[in-house]
Amino acid sequence: MLNAFVTLAMRTLTDTRAVAQELLDMRISRPVLWLALALAVVLNALIYQVSLVLSPPAGPLPMLFASPLIFAMLIGGGLVLSTFATTYAGRALGGKATLEGIMTLLVWLQFLRFAVQIVSFVLMPIMPGLVAVLVLSASLYGIWLLLQFVDVAHEFNSLFVAFGALMLSGLAIMIGLAIILSMLGIQNMGLIPNV
Repeated sequence: MLNAFVTLAMRTLTDTRAVAQELLDMRISRPVLWLALALAVVLNALIYQVSLVLSPPAGPLPMLFASPLIFAMLIGGGLVLSTFATTYAGRALGGKATLEGIMTLLVWLQFLRFAVQIVSFVLMPIMPGLVAVLVLSASLYGIWLLLQFVDVAHEFNSLFVAFGALMLSGLAIMIGLAIILSMLGIQNMGLIPNV
């Protein structure tokens, strides 16, 4: 199983569009996708919290980042918003992706993100400088992967249109996150100082 994950991860980096199509062709059911999404959120939140314990920040963190539950809710909410926003923003521009297809690709990207966090976690004590480069490179390459995935899922055959769909979905996500954060009472979690 681990070998299959590593092989698919490596192929994602080298043959992105083919892997995206393979993932879409799996037609994973919605219940399984929700379970995979929840697992990806839990794993990412866990590795983040472990990194905080082993490398504590210089100052106190806002509750949003210090609380594992709230942090996981933020990641999960962002992923769900991204799924809906990317699906419907793409459709508004003539795309054909299904909600399940976009969710499949975004959840796979979350598992890849978790793999990068594990590698960073292992390398941090020995090569902290390399870890900074790795994280920056992975973030930039992640944007490229997302762009390719959206183009394949919506069948745009145009990275320019895919970029437009991502910009439109980004606007929807920002509005959605603002609503979620206000529902969580973000002004009471230390992010906004009392005036």
